[in-house]
Amino acid sequence: MMRDLGSWPRRVVVFLFALGALAPLYWTVITSFKDQVDIYDGPKYVPFVDFTPTLAAWSSVLGRGEFLSMFLNSLIFSTVSSALAVVLGGVAAYGLARFSYKYGPYRNNDLSFLIVSQRIMPPIVSVLALYVVYVQVRLLDTAIGMILAYTAMNLPLTVYLLRSFFEAIPVELEHAAALDGYRRARRLRLIVFPLAGPGLAAAFLLSFFFAWNDFLFALMLTFNKAQTLPLFITSLNAQSQPLWAQISVAGLIALIPPAVVTVILDRFMSRQVLLGGMR
Repeated sequence: MMRDLGSWPRRVVVFLFALGALAPLYWTVITSFKDQVDIYDGPKYVPFVDFTPTLAAWSSVLGRGEFLSMFLNSLIFSTVSSALAVVLGGVAAYGLARFSYKYGPYRNNDLSFLIVSQRIMPPIVSVLALYVVYVQVRLLDTAIGMILAYTAMNLPLTVYLLRSFFEAIPVELEHAAALDGYRRARRLRLIVFPLAGPGLAAAFLLSFFFAWNDFLFALMLTFNKAQTLPLFITSLNAQSQPLWAQISVAGLIALIPPAVVTVILDRFMSRQVLLGGMR
């Protein structure tokens, strides 16, 4: 009985936290079904009670060709660049975890910090130099240019994150596989990377989020064909008055890919951890 009484405060705290976290999402949903008059005519909270819902904002956003183009650009750029960052960063992280390096006064830990320091640097510092380079090599407003930019942006964090996962894998497993005749590439593919699956999934997830939400690189490095979804959402605010209903629609649609990726990778990470515990 006392245990049940003790659990009620925790349940109330969790409920209040969930309520506070979902309140902005609820407000965005109902705003997407309002017209301009309902939005500016005081706060209205309940559909069919305070206001009559309308699909005008949804029709307006989904009927614009540039919206689909920018949505697909964001999806392609984020997915491909995240995969490249995980593959390239995984190889670099494995090297830092398994081999000793010495470049002048720099050792492995120094190199690891030097790599992640590139991510600490404000993006505006690198994007200006990147713009000059892209002008020279004609990568402005191209899919390849954006994928390369996002890959370079996410590589430092990926290397820094995955190094600890590879260090946690016993090197004796690789030695045993080497005695069985497995070459290094096969050991990585069949032993190391599967055991580091949760770390790879986490690195992909973070890389996807950073690329999906990026605004600065898309603003500076694109102007027509390679523009992304954040630029479309911003354009809805560059009017005589913000189009809050359309902004809400675009924002809700922008939530779908990250949510799907999170659900898929969360199940993958949980399954990998359980399988690792059973071995």
